[in-house]
Amino acid sequence: MIRAKKNFILQAVLWVLQGLLVGIGAIMPGISGGSLLYAFGIYAQMLEVLANPVKGIKKHWKMLSFVLAGVAIGFVGFAAVVEALLNWNEPVVICAFVGLIIGTLPSLWHEAGERGRNKWSVFSLTVSFIAITAIFIVFEHFWHVTIPHNTFGWILCGLIWGLGFVVPGLSSSNLLMFFGIYNILLGGIKDLNFSVVIPFVLSVLVVFLLLSKVMKLVLDKFHSVMSHCIFGFVSATTIMILPSFNTSWTNIAVYVICIIGGAVASFFFTKFSDKISEGKDELEKSGKTT
Repeated sequence: MIRAKKNFILQAVLWVLQGLLVGIGAIMPGISGGSLLYAFGIYAQMLEVLANPVKGIKKHWKMLSFVLAGVAIGFVGFAAVVEALLNWNEPVVICAFVGLIIGTLPSLWHEAGERGRNKWSVFSLTVSFIAITAIFIVFEHFWHVTIPHNTFGWILCGLIWGLGFVVPGLSSSNLLMFFGIYNILLGGIKDLNFSVVIPFVLSVLVVFLLLSKVMKLVLDKFHSVMSHCIFGFVSATTIMILPSFNTSWTNIAVYVICIIGGAVASFFFTKFSDKISEGKDELEKSGKTT
C-alpha cells in the first residue's frame, strides 16, 4: 500500500513535469507540442480522451488532470519566461529544446516499431521527412504570408496551433513566426488578453474535437506506418529548427553543450518515466490478481 502510494506520487509529479515541458515546448519556436506528447508516451491516451471524452476521461482522468495542469502552467505561466529567454538568446534556448527532442528519439523509434516494420513504414518515414523539410523551406524562403491581428486572425492561430498538438512534428509556433503574428499572440497569452485568448482556445478545441478521432483511427489501424510517419516529422523538424552554426567557435561550443545537455537530460527523464510507469502497471496487475 505504501509502495503503491509512493509510486503514484512519483507518477503524478512526472505527469505534471511532462505537461509542463509540453506547454513550454508548444510556445517555443520550432517545437511541436504533439511531438513531446508522443515522445513522453501520453499521446495515445490524450487522443483516446479527445476521441471519446466520456469513456476516455473515466479511464484516464488522473493522468489527464496532472498533465493538463502542467500544460497550463507551462503554456500560460511560462509565456513571459519563454519570451524573455528568446529575447535574451534565441539560438541557445532552441538548441536546448533540440537536445530535449533528440533525447526522446530512441523512445520514439522503439514505439514506432512495437508492431513491426516493413517497406511501407520506411516509405512513410521518408515521405514525411521530405514533406516537412519542403514545407519549412517554402515558408522560409518563398512564401511570406501574414495573418491579421483580429478575432479572425486569433481563430486561424488556434487552428494552426491545434494541428501542432494533433499532428506530432508539425511546429505551430514556427508557422506563426513565418506569418508574422507569433510575438503578438505570445504577448496576448502572457497578458491574459481575453480578446486574444478566447477565440484562440476555442479554435484549438475545435481542431482537437474534429481531428482526434481521425488520428486515433489511423493510429489504431495503421500503427507502424503512422508511427514512422510521425518519427519522420519529428526528425525533420528537429533538423530544420537548428540555428545557423556559421558563427564564432565560442557560440558553436555553447550550442553543442546545450544540445548534448538537453539530450542527456530528456533521455534519462524518459527512461525514468518509463520505469515509474512500468512499476505502476506491475502494482495494478498484482492488485487485480490478489
